[in-house]
Amino acid sequence: MPGKECVNLLVTTSQGLLPFIESLPDAVVIANADHKIVLVNSRAGEMFGYPVDALEGADLKMLIPVHLQDGHKRNVKGYFRGPHARPMGAGGRFSGLRADGTEVPVDIMINSIMLDGVRVAMALVRDVTYQRELEDRLTLESLTDEMTGFYNRKHFKAQLRAQFSAYTRSGLPASVVMYDFDRFKVINDQYGHAAGDRVLVDAAKLIHEELRPMDVACRVGGEEFAIILPNTNLQDAVTFAERIRKRIEQVEFRLDGITFHSTITVGVASFTPADTSYDSLMRRADNALYAGKAAGRNCVISQDSLT
Repeated sequence: MPGKECVNLLVTTSQGLLPFIESLPDAVVIANADHKIVLVNSRAGEMFGYPVDALEGADLKMLIPVHLQDGHKRNVKGYFRGPHARPMGAGGRFSGLRADGTEVPVDIMINSIMLDGVRVAMALVRDVTYQRELEDRLTLESLTDEMTGFYNRKHFKAQLRAQFSAYTRSGLPASVVMYDFDRFKVINDQYGHAAGDRVLVDAAKLIHEELRPMDVACRVGGEEFAIILPNTNLQDAVTFAERIRKRIEQVEFRLDGITFHSTITVGVASFTPADTSYDSLMRRADNALYAGKAAGRNCVISQDSLT
């Protein structure tokens, strides 16, 4: 019988189990196969913001975010068909729903027991807000350029790959703007590397102001950058590129009382039906950028200009 070893783990009554679950530091929520809560400890009430008596007898969905409720109910049914122990840290990301409507990141340990003669699932629910925030921060740091706040080359490739997959499925346009600072070495040689850093940082702040929430700005090399523009055709991407080119051209960079200027050369490319991967888009954007350099710099060149 599937899960027999779990069912025999603990056979008890609600009154006999209550002192034990009250002694635990984690929230405990015990539910039956009908998705009903049969027993909780006071820690569960504190975590989710409900009186204990309001939880017991209620549908388990009151603790599940709305967008997860249907899937959770199916999972509970599946669990009772084949009960098994689930330890903490077994993978997956879960969230609970508080009484005030906010979500709380949780990890869950589940086991099947017999309670008052009925098979139930006992879940220990742990608030992992701090751990989740730490994980997210470390993940973000691993994908972010510390100086500019832009994403790094690794994230750029992952996002571009995802955009290509979306393009092949839906046909929605996506474009890439590649730009490189002109004669950047001259700035470093004449004013020092701190001046070069100032250009990169201030230009990044300026470009952030132009980005939509869906856009992805990345530093892909020393002074080479790329911006992914989802749901953006080539002409609109060229318009965007020209706007940031002009803004950077007009900026007066300042460092220790010294003022100086910088410009960028920009290459723009969009996915086409002939693309078999994101690499071909990258090559066109690179070629457009190099064509702009050859044409005298401080300009925007699109893939259409190369044909």
